[in-house]
Amino acid sequence: MNRAALDAAFRATSYRVVTSKGIFALRIGVADAAFDAFLYREVTLGQSLGSTGRAIHWGIVTAYNPGVLLPTEENQLRQQRLHDRIAAAGWRFLRGCNLADDDLWPAEPSCLLLHVDEGQLRILGREFDQLAVVCGRTGTAPRLLWI
Repeated sequence: MNRAALDAAFRATSYRVVTSKGIFALRIGVADAAFDAFLYREVTLGQSLGSTGRAIHWGIVTAYNPGVLLPTEENQLRQQRLHDRIAAAGWRFLRGCNLADDDLWPAEPSCLLLHVDEGQLRILGREFDQLAVVCGRTGTAPRLLWI
């Protein structure tokens, strides 16, 4: 699949994040004010980041299907290694699921990492053989970060 087709496939996906306040369905290129408000209110642990204007950087990463479909058991092992890696790094995360609009690609469990920068996301994506990860910060639309 060429880069344009891959880009279209990533854009035709809903990046769902499960929170205590419900599920957010994020899309590449579409800002979500409610998600930003959630991050400011719930994730900052009482810090007044919203009033200071400091952005909360985040990223969505999966270890599933690195550009090719893998057997379920292999994907589950890869995802467990991702969880172990996140825990070892001490990153805060929320569980999610990437869902293709056309249902041709299976649902992929994912992790929304909080307070991470693009360099960290790129390293993690590369470590798990991903073609791209989703990144964002409050006040902007999610975007693809190609690995």
